Amino acid sequence: MANKKAHGIRNQQLSVELLGGKKYYDWVVTTAFYSVIHFVEDVILPCKVSGVNCKSINEVRTAYKMKGRHAARERLVAQELGVTIAAKYKWIDDRSRYSRYTTYKIRPEEAEKAVQYTTEIYNTLYPKS
Repeated sequence: MANKKAHGIRNQQLSVELLGGKKYYDWVVTTAFYSVIHFVEDVILPCKVSGVNCKSINEVRTAYKMKGRHAARERLVAQELGVTIAAKYKWIDDRSRYSRYTTYKIRPEEAEKAVQYTTEIYNTLYPKS
């Protein structure tokens, strides 16, 4: 993807619009998650992991010798962006998985928190935007 930040902003805007519709809270959380994926990858990548230059999350996964991209991204976020962003990222990731694979029944408060965390992550990663 040529412009991860722009893609993340687009997903973030959709998340806010869906929240305003007060109906599809599962999609609020899911689009928030995809927003933060783009934001963190935009800021972190390319990077060096265990002496290996990585341009993509797949290369990070290989360098970490991990099975999944999500776990590799989570580890990289914690390592590169710190505990505060990592905790918010993980919360959005967990709620998104829950809404996609367990039940679509997400409470409005959870959707609001996902949007709030997405905004906080964005503002931390792009302080002058």
